[in-house]
Amino acid sequence: MTNSLPKCPRLSRRTVVAAVAAAGIGLAAGTSAPLHADEFPSDSITIVVAYPAGGGTDISIRAMTDILSEELGQTILVQNVGGAGGGVAAQQVARDAPDGYTLLATNSTSITLAPLVLPSAYDMDSFEHVAILGEFQNAVFANIDMPYSDLDELVEFIQDEGRPMTFASQLAIDRLLMEYIAQERGFDLRPVPVDGGAGAVQAALAGDVDVTFSGGSWAPIVEAGDAKALFAASYERLKLAPDLVSMKDLGFPFGVTSHISLHAPAGTPQEALDILGAAFEKAVNGERAQEVGQQRFMDMTFQAPAQAVATMEGERETYEALLEIVGGIDDDD
Repeated sequence: MTNSLPKCPRLSRRTVVAAVAAAGIGLAAGTSAPLHADEFPSDSITIVVAYPAGGGTDISIRAMTDILSEELGQTILVQNVGGAGGGVAAQQVARDAPDGYTLLATNSTSITLAPLVLPSAYDMDSFEHVAILGEFQNAVFANIDMPYSDLDELVEFIQDEGRPMTFASQLAIDRLLMEYIAQERGFDLRPVPVDGGAGAVQAALAGDVDVTFSGGSWAPIVEAGDAKALFAASYERLKLAPDLVSMKDLGFPFGVTSHISLHAPAGTPQEALDILGAAFEKAVNGERAQEVGQQRFMDMTFQAPAQAVATMEGERETYEALLEIVGGIDDDD
């Protein structure tokens, strides 16, 4: 009788890379694995979205998958990993194999701000920064029935009532912004934790808080006449709402911006990053992604790696300066 050997299962390139890294025979940390451009990609690509399904980042990425699949010739998988304002997903991807097959799509503040205010197992150097895919249109807004229409009237109203200002808080960025404004204008704060943009909108519509911060979910309810925008959170005026006063207009030397940013684990080969960046640039400029931007009030403008890094470094410098002024923030997430 002839004994036949069992067939070995076919291993994907990604599986081999991960196994090699786990065995400790990969390259030293901080270096890129060799890769020939014509070898990548040879397997499906997973984009880990750092928030639950249905948010602006998630819907934007899903609007790009058809073009990405066409450009890269592979299946694009989207995995939602929420928690800690994007920190859970960021930590997961930072530990993944640096082969280009796992990417992180997140609010840039989870990379530029969160490590400054929370115990984190990662920082900006834990990633290769593939691109910025869009800019959130951050603004502070309130229920349409509130008796104030701008920051000065809001502060006067709170001070006359002799109580802290309540605000719907999602992320460290809104806590930092509001702590800074409170310190500069002389009032106390009471954050009311909410779950994402949907929770922020609900808090405003219900009149549960004095003001709310969001990156774009404010626009539809303002347009519908259910809320009013008080001011943009950014230093300069918003691209999609140029008539709304900015932090600069209000006399502040700082404002806060945030973006949809795309990252890969540190050490991902440059050839893979170049291929991914080219595909995402086409996807961002595609009809579906631009439609989502209009619907969700996000500026879907692509920034290549060098520009993206400069933008994120600018974000981090602003946050460091603000933290020095306010002396840190409490984060309840």
